[in-house]
Amino acid sequence: MRDFLSKASSNMSDLKMKASNHSSRLSSSIGGRSTTTSNVSSDELRQPMPEITRPFPVVEQPPRCILTSVSDNNIRLTSTKKGLVDITSSRGDKELFLLIPAVKTCNDEGDAKKKKDVYYLKSYKFNRYLTSDSETGEVSTVKISAEINNNVQNNDEEEEEEEKKKDWVAAAKAKAESALADNSPTKSELGDAEQWLLMHSPHGGHFLVSVKNELNIATCSRTVNDGEGRRITTNSVGLKGENSVEESWDVEFVSGELCFMSSSPSTSSEESTKQIRCDLVGNMTLTSDKRGWEVWRFVEMGGGKVRIVSWMHSQFCIACNHEGKVSTIGIGKAEEGCDEWTVEKAPEGCTGVVIKSVACARRMLCRRGEGGGLSTMQEFEGDCGVWQLDAAHSQVYTLTSFHHMRSIGPFPYVTENMKQSDQFVLQMIDEDGTVRLYHKSNGLYLGSNEDGDVECITVSDNDDNESSTELWTMEQAIDGGYTFRSKTHGGLLSFSNAEINPKLCTVTAMTDDKREVWSINPLLPRAISSGKIKTFAIGTSVAVGTTVAMPFLMAGMLAVVPAEATLAASVMAAGLTGAEAIASVGAIGVTAAIVFREDNDTIGIESEHEENDEGKDYTKRPLCAWRSW
Repeated sequence: MRDFLSKASSNMSDLKMKASNHSSRLSSSIGGRSTTTSNVSSDELRQPMPEITRPFPVVEQPPRCILTSVSDNNIRLTSTKKGLVDITSSRGDKELFLLIPAVKTCNDEGDAKKKKDVYYLKSYKFNRYLTSDSETGEVSTVKISAEINNNVQNNDEEEEEEEKKKDWVAAAKAKAESALADNSPTKSELGDAEQWLLMHSPHGGHFLVSVKNELNIATCSRTVNDGEGRRITTNSVGLKGENSVEESWDVEFVSGELCFMSSSPSTSSEESTKQIRCDLVGNMTLTSDKRGWEVWRFVEMGGGKVRIVSWMHSQFCIACNHEGKVSTIGIGKAEEGCDEWTVEKAPEGCTGVVIKSVACARRMLCRRGEGGGLSTMQEFEGDCGVWQLDAAHSQVYTLTSFHHMRSIGPFPYVTENMKQSDQFVLQMIDEDGTVRLYHKSNGLYLGSNEDGDVECITVSDNDDNESSTELWTMEQAIDGGYTFRSKTHGGLLSFSNAEINPKLCTVTAMTDDKREVWSINPLLPRAISSGKIKTFAIGTSVAVGTTVAMPFLMAGMLAVVPAEATLAASVMAAGLTGAEAIASVGAIGVTAAIVFREDNDTIGIESEHEENDEGKDYTKRPLCAWRSW
């Protein structure tokens, strides 16, 4: 027995020695070409997170807006779950509408240069589209049925609903709501959604013009019977064609680019970078955390100005009073201009941006003292006034099949369990759409070979881009989603059709069931609802001004924001086609910008720089790409 144990121990030692020698040979080969490994969890093979020089911003899409009457700034458009459109003084989810770009239409002369940009207006809370009836003059909302994409967001919502139903209080509430549910017919054709034209009004704001009826949405008086024989006059919403002030609306946007606001590390101090946090009651502090409380929404206000709003508290924004004191304040409660800021590149020698108050003599946001309080300074005083803006998703994504309920993970498999999704860092290499996919948990890159195998590999700085197997060309698919094609052999990233444990692979051409089309889902901080997640998207990384830093065109649109705008706000918005936007609102798409300008009295989508943009540093976008400004 003793001899047997001795021999077993000797054999085990030999195996350990062979494994050690194999690991040494493998490690020594990493310095040359890209190295393939099946032991993806080995710490010896892990590579650091890639440096991101061309960041993708996180932009809420489609843009959300509040429509306020020019005739009375306390009157806003609202809607109900049964389709009623009315007016209110409230400012909540029921008053939010999504502005979704539709296909352009020509005017009567057919002049291609005078194409009009039209939009779908969709209730953010009830997912119903704004429509009108010229005979009755009524304005209402209607359901539009559409094919639902099998992506992670839908799955999250279903799980959330199931959890709610387990709670008896929520169940009772759901039962009560079901009794009052809307039973109106659902339209089945996407083209049935009514389109709207936003035209500049001489009274201020814009007319909301029905393309079908050529009439404007207006506030109007309506006389109704109260049921007791008395007739009461109330304010309501209807159609008119008089181009009066009652038909004019201010379009205020409440969505934007999501960023962390981090202090710039001081060269004279070992103090770590900290983020501005908005706590439960709206107080601002500096913290080392990077969660939802540290995310800020930069809402375009026009002319390069932004409003900085807490992502977790949409009612709180950062304001600076005339004495230079900084605090959070409710939206609409600040004095004119006190909640508006500009973002510019910091002076030479500093790494970051400076954030200047518009109303308060261009004072700069800064941090004061060891406690990390926020204040402003009149003159630039160095690192305490320098901030770094980084996209809220930290360039981390999950990849899910656009047409199937599958997600990559655990590598090399795809799964129906979205909680097992692997995380990837998407690194853009050039302006032609060349990217790398860094597997975060393995610390390696996604690569492929001519045999169709997909593996995790290491990457060397000496690798030739022409033969690097970890490089992919990222392109937008015709019907939404993205494809990844190998730069070396042209294979499309896909997965096998096996019922049990399907694996990643590459194929030479698109299959009939389109397993090669992927959704790219930004991984945002915790403490957020799936309802918020569905409105986020990656966008193209460009700078507005004299140069375009990264003209990465995924869908033929350049993400630009004008230096001057005739409307009081401009916003980053989805560059989806009308059909895509309706069929999968919230799916990941390329980001473009809706530019509000006076061009034939309409709001249009602009894809070129204006001459007067030159030299205006505070108009450069996206904000997370400040390193390339």
